[in-house]
Amino acid sequence: MLERRRQTTMKTKLFAIAILAGAVSAANAAVLWDNNVIPNGVNGRAISPPAFPNIRVVDDIDVGGPGWIVNTLRAFIIDDTAWSSGNTIDVYVYNDASGVPGGLHANWAGLSFTKTAGASYFGRPGFTYNINVGGMNLAPGRYWIGMRNPNASGSGTNYWMTSDGGPDGASSSTGYFSLDGGTTWGPEGSGWHHAFVIEGNPVPEPATMLAIGAGLAALAARRRRK
Repeated sequence: MLERRRQTTMKTKLFAIAILAGAVSAANAAVLWDNNVIPNGVNGRAISPPAFPNIRVVDDIDVGGPGWIVNTLRAFIIDDTAWSSGNTIDVYVYNDASGVPGGLHANWAGLSFTKTAGASYFGRPGFTYNINVGGMNLAPGRYWIGMRNPNASGSGTNYWMTSDGGPDGASSSTGYFSLDGGTTWGPEGSGWHHAFVIEGNPVPEPATMLAIGAGLAALAARRRRK
């Protein structure tokens, strides 16, 4: 009887370890896409009202299997000095249509963000926008991602700076922009890549999810027996 109890205890501990491993993986988010958040100072594209109420600016990302859980988007942006960003930001994702932005896939609206001061460009203060996406899922495939401050005020706008493309974006497509809210799109300049990184975790494999589910079931059963 004592040996059986020990075996049961050991199994419960192993299941608990599997669950904790999954939790640690989620806490230790990795860089999923690196377009180099450090700008190259070449240019920047306006992304927000009030000066550009209908503009959308996107850059492409390739989501590998089995998909991503996106926690954070970091982008380098410069602000007009008389412009205020407001306290929320929207992140929008478009599907790919043969190498150009297609229909809207998702609009993650009203997200919280912080700004970390960086270098100035073109006489405007620069910031890394740290956007809390909050664990949104993207299935494998190519997408186009961008952002805007919907409640911005003051005079002018903010500008998403260019980068060298980093290890992931340098060989991908140039960015695209739309002046009519995403109905029609035009390409940016040749080799125009935007400065951003995406952090999060790959979607767990089915075997991992099965182990976590079994672990939770074992813990629940153990509690019922007590």
